[in-house]
Order: sequence, then structure tokens, then C-alpha cells
Amino acid sequence: MAKTKGQRKFNTKSKGLSDTAKTAIVIVICMAILFAVMYFITTKVLDNANNQEDETTEAVIQYDKILAGESFNQSEDEYLVVYYDSSDDYSTLSSLISTYQNNSDDKTKLYSVDLADGLNKKYIGDSVNTNSASQLKVVYPTMLRFRNHEVVETITDLNEISTYLAS
Repeated sequence: MAKTKGQRKFNTKSKGLSDTAKTAIVIVICMAILFAVMYFITTKVLDNANNQEDETTEAVIQYDKILAGESFNQSEDEYLVVYYDSSDDYSTLSSLISTYQNNSDDKTKLYSVDLADGLNKKYIGDSVNTNSASQLKVVYPTMLRFRNHEVVETITDLNEISTYLAS
């Protein structure tokens, strides 16, 4: 083939970097930008978390909720234990228990046992047995009166328990 006047031979080799090198440089720059953005986001989030941790709150220890197995060994000479199910949304027993415990300055000490707690499931039975802690079985709801670590009164009627706690 003969060259015509207007035709030129182009050199296909570029004088700069190869396409692979350019791609690698672009990837490295993008990664550096990504790491810088992630670094600043992470430090901002951690700074906010540290600022929130600096706020101290007073720890509150509650002594009124016990496990069923502890029913017979409380420190008072006379006390009450109510066995209830906190997962029962329609029961007002939870709020009555809370109200009684908050306003029990001159009343008999009341402990509560949540039968919905997995550790108390083994104490649920078809009937009430209060001979000893190892044989304890209760139904929902039950209120026991203890005197000298022995059961002296058992109430299983929800209305009677509610009336007692409301008074």
C-alpha cells in the first residue's frame, strides 16, 4: 500500500503510563479517599459515644423482686410474697404490686415473684403446695403470708389479692 498525501501513520504506543497502571493509580486514590472518610466518620461516632458515656446515672438496686426459691428465706419475721405473671397484659396485678411496694412504709413487706421468668417456671403447678421451699408449687396468681419463714396464709383469688394490695 502506498501512502497517500493526507494519510499519516499513527503510533499506537502512548508515551505515558499504560492503561493498567492508570487504573491501578485510580483504584489506590479511591481507596485512600474511602479510608479517610471512614476514619473521620468512625472518630466522630466514637467521640459522640464517649461524650454520652461521661454522663453518669445512679444505679438502682431493687430488693422487692425475688426468685420463687427464695420465698422461705427472707430476713423479715413477717412478709408477703405475690406470685404473678408479668406477661399477662390484662392483669392490673403488676401495677398494684408496684404501688404497694412503693407505699409500704408501715405495711407488711411485700416481695414479688414473676412466674414468667424462666427460673421460676418449675414452681408453677396445678395446685398450691407450700410445705417447704423444695416442694413449693403455686398457681397464677397466689399470695402467701409468711411468719417465721413458714406459710400462715394462702390466697389464690385474684380479687382478694387485688383488694388486699389496693388497701
